[in-house]
Amino acid sequence: MNNSRRFIFIFAILAVVILLAILLWQAPTRHNWLETYKEDSKEPYGTHVLFELLKSYFPNKNTTVIQEKLSDELPLKTNEKMNYVFVGGGLYMDSLDVEVLLDFVEEGNTALISSRTIPFDLMFHLYYEECENTYWEDYYSDTDSTNHLNLFHPNLKRDSAFHLSYIYRGKERNYRWQYIDDDFFCDMEYGFVKLGHLNDSLINFARIKFGEGTFYLHTTPLAFTNITMLEKEALDYADRIFSHLEEGPIFWDKYSRVSEATARRLNNSPLPPSERRLSNETPLQYILSQAPLAAAWYTLLGAALLYLLFRAKRKQRIIPVLEKNTNTSLEFVKTIGRLYFLQNNHRQLCVQKMKLFKSFIREKYQLTIRDEIDSSLVGRLSHKSEIPEAAIQNIFGMFRNIESSSFVSENTLIEFHQRMDEFYKNCK
Repeated sequence: MNNSRRFIFIFAILAVVILLAILLWQAPTRHNWLETYKEDSKEPYGTHVLFELLKSYFPNKNTTVIQEKLSDELPLKTNEKMNYVFVGGGLYMDSLDVEVLLDFVEEGNTALISSRTIPFDLMFHLYYEECENTYWEDYYSDTDSTNHLNLFHPNLKRDSAFHLSYIYRGKERNYRWQYIDDDFFCDMEYGFVKLGHLNDSLINFARIKFGEGTFYLHTTPLAFTNITMLEKEALDYADRIFSHLEEGPIFWDKYSRVSEATARRLNNSPLPPSERRLSNETPLQYILSQAPLAAAWYTLLGAALLYLLFRAKRKQRIIPVLEKNTNTSLEFVKTIGRLYFLQNNHRQLCVQKMKLFKSFIREKYQLTIRDEIDSSLVGRLSHKSEIPEAAIQNIFGMFRNIESSSFVSENTLIEFHQRMDEFYKNCK
């Protein structure tokens, strides 16, 4: 190769290198658009901005990140008010976590939970006296691309609503916005109180008293993510929400944060998961957060599944018979009943006994009993159980009297128990 050709070759290589460098320099930055709500993440749907703001919210108070179980890191009694804060797509708590958080708030502290789903076990304690014909399952949802957020209190209400849109990969997309149905606000003495709303009618922020403290439930954690908090309106809205905190230490719960889908699955599961490290970072979580790696992972799983299917074509083992899952929710209700007994709360104990009685009838005779029971339903139950209709009417008649009374004596509780016990002993 002569000198001229060598010069052209080197020049072409340099030109290609420079062109690639320019393209890479000008290429847009790639972001992770998953809703992680991680306090150390500067991606669009992390919460780094909010976490840094909260650390300076009360300058003379500490902000502690809970990285282990709540029972190990959440104090119950101090000489000052304290705050528990959770922001995430899904909140998962086992029974001990729920008990610790309830004790924490009952002592006069504050818990502010912003999530798209909330544990049923926690709401069982906060909303056990249901409004008429309204039973708690989870937050409701409404699909739209944009929502308008505001507060009800005159001192906190913005002159113009805060406009919040869901952005994915730089484009506005439809989104499922969670809210608390209006039927849950039935003016109970210790019930929900409306604090904020979406689109003027859907409640997304509510307060409920518990013991000496307060729970604040917020259903729109998207409002506190990095991409949203870059706007002045979002900062103002967040300041109005977190102004409900007491001046004192803040405990930021990182440990209980899981994805929305995982929280919905675990919170409705009758058995606790075998692994409780779902809220921690794992290699698989990183792989699934990157589209190329996720595609490779699913391809590998698909290939492995095909291999197993073809290999096991003539080697499949006999499928064992699995025992029926234990209904642990009934055991939970019995435990709550024992607590009411120890507190001499005879009326609420009767309510729990009636819940068990209705559950027994539903499982044994496939009959669902609502608040009102008619003569035809009594007849079917009497026919199936071989218990006289009069005895069944006595049980429900006595419960109606108990339910309408503000005080129930111990003798009434004993008589109500004896009538139910006769049914259990003699039913077929």
